[in-house]
Amino acid sequence: MRAFLLALLSAILGALVNWLARDLLRRSQLREIFGLNFALIFGMMLPLAPFYFRLVWQPEALGWLVLSIGLDAMANYAYFQAFVGLDAVTATTLLALSPLFTLLIALGVPGQSAGLQSWQVVGVVVCTGSVLALTRAQPQVNGALRRGTRPMKAWLYPLAAAALFGASLYPVRLLFTQGWTNPPTYYLVRAGIIALVTGRLAPPAPFEWGSERVRRLALRAALVIGQWLALLFALEGGAPAVVKALADTSPLFVVGVSAIMGGEKPTRAQVVAAGGVVAGVALLLLGAG
Repeated sequence: MRAFLLALLSAILGALVNWLARDLLRRSQLREIFGLNFALIFGMMLPLAPFYFRLVWQPEALGWLVLSIGLDAMANYAYFQAFVGLDAVTATTLLALSPLFTLLIALGVPGQSAGLQSWQVVGVVVCTGSVLALTRAQPQVNGALRRGTRPMKAWLYPLAAAALFGASLYPVRLLFTQGWTNPPTYYLVRAGIIALVTGRLAPPAPFEWGSERVRRLALRAALVIGQWLALLFALEGGAPAVVKALADTSPLFVVGVSAIMGGEKPTRAQVVAAGGVVAGVALLLLGAG
């Protein structure tokens, strides 16, 4: 049960993270904040590293680490691009299709479906279908969509991020189950490498260090740390497809955050679809019992 509660905590924090991502991209260009985001995360986690750092320096372990971080880096770039061209609800619901890719890997790759029960498979499908219904309830793109960019192209970024995030959970979980590293170490190394590579390949554009912008970026970085540590610790004790499905119920909370902080009143269709997500979560918890 601990794994499932952590996954739901990740979903709640993810809703706030996604709302802040849209807000930041209204104020800044993607190039300005992409690498800086990971540098802030690395800087926040580094002071406590002596208390948690654990990494086995073996070729096999390092190979899986590089694969995991590579998938993560590509997924995060697509993630930020998603919020350039789509509203928070649409981008988040498309990103929440990620459990489908995780489930397909679990069912299609031998040995990956261990611990996954039939009711949980149904629950993943119900959750995924319900978040897709949320997407259909608000399919339009927002004012941040650049002139000349087609909506379908804007949808490709969150779909790519969903697939990459879903696939990355398996090498990440292997790192933990083999005892090669732990969640905070993985996240620290991941943030540092992505920030370093991004700075080399795509130097950031000039960034105005206005106090309000810095506060928002730092707040988002802190929430991202909490979101991902909750997900990674949940992954240690739960099936990847189930953990991902629960963590990606954030559209439920995005609708609430958008209503409270952005004044976006949920439509009737969104309320009905959100009920479907709740039903899917109930099936996942039933399967866990």
